[in-house]
Amino acid sequence: MKPERIISLIVLLLVLVPGCAFIGTRAPAPRMISEQERSFAGALQHLRSGNGQKARDLLERVCEAPVVNGVTDEALFRLAILLLGDDGSKAAGRAQLLLERLRNEFPQSIWNHQATPLASYLAGVKVLRDRQRELKTLQELNLSLSRDNRELRQNLERLKQLDIELEQKIKR
Repeated sequence: MKPERIISLIVLLLVLVPGCAFIGTRAPAPRMISEQERSFAGALQHLRSGNGQKARDLLERVCEAPVVNGVTDEALFRLAILLLGDDGSKAAGRAQLLLERLRNEFPQSIWNHQATPLASYLAGVKVLRDRQRELKTLQELNLSLSRDNRELRQNLERLKQLDIELEQKIKR
């Protein structure tokens, strides 16, 4: 076989079979995985295995670290969801703050779009809790005023009785 024919066959093979060789280009460098991405992957693994506390710790680490698009926004959303499992208004308030941060820092994120109805719900819950606190305070004030009224009525009755006794003594 002639050398020209062999060279043309090799060139033809290189062109037809993708990935055989890079002519004039370099292979892309492998992408470095950030610490946030590793922590986030660990958190997801803990969530799958049912270990919410370890997942929460890792998600908090991701949220406190420098922002990584596609990681930090999902971590904020998932951490807010995990916090809702805790009882008390502090956890709900913290979840609401995380969702606000998600809305402010990642307005175009899919996680922000999913968080919008949850944030609205949490705002409604906060209003209800505030009103319940007000109601409890008003009930306590009402009870206190009722006690004061009872004491005033008793004092008034005593004064009436003393006034009657005084009139009777004056008449004698």
